Formats: sequence, structure tokens, C-alpha cells
Amino acid sequence: DELRLFRGDVVLLQGKRKHTTVAVVLTDESCDVAKIRMNKVVRKNLRVRLGDIITLRLEGMDIPFGKRIHVLPFGDSVERIAGDGTSWYETFLKPYFVEAYRPIKKGDTFTIHKAMNTIEFKVVE
Repeated sequence: DELRLFRGDVVLLQGKRKHTTVAVVLTDESCDVAKIRMNKVVRKNLRVRLGDIITLRLEGMDIPFGKRIHVLPFGDSVERIAGDGTSWYETFLKPYFVEAYRPIKKGDTFTIHKAMNTIEFKVVE
């Protein structure tokens, strides 16, 4: 309430080395007021570790809905998975993004666990 953040708001997070990413605000009553919780993917995109200090920015957070993004899988995560890009899209990317609000920005990475496999992707455009 103090920061005027509400569930579903999008915020810009900045790590100590000026790396940024976007995230959705979710409420958690068990978390201390002076702290935030973030998952492993967000920490990796910010290049921070548990206990590091980050900056939360609210100004100019009118992020448009994307119609199209360009992502590439990391080579070492797809070596053991058969198929081409079309089957990867149907198996991994489509279920991850359909009917889910996932704000991302260029340079972010994300991991998808599906069909007993894990693939890591990077947002290129």
C-alpha cells in the first residue's frame, strides 16, 4: 500500500550492476515489508543473488502487449531434444505464453520445464 503497488502491476527491477528486468507484482503476507521475493529466473536476469539489494522503479511502466517476440534456445539445452523449431514451439513456447501474462524484455532469459525436459531460452527481439 505504501508504494501504491497492487497485484498484477508491472514493475522494473534493477540489479546492482544496472541489469534490468520486468516483473509482475504478487502479494505475500508472509514476506517482510522491507523485502521482496523473486524467483530464480528474475534473479538470473538481474544477475543478483539472495540478499542483494535491488531497485524497484515504477515510472513509465506502460509496457505494451507484444504481438511477437523472437527467442532462441541455448544450444546446450536443446542438444538432447529431438525435433525442429516448429515442434519446440508447440511443445514448449506456446503452452508457456498462451493465456499467461508474462512480461519480458529484450535480453531476458527464461526456463521452461516440460515433457521431462528443460530448455532455456533468451529473448533476442
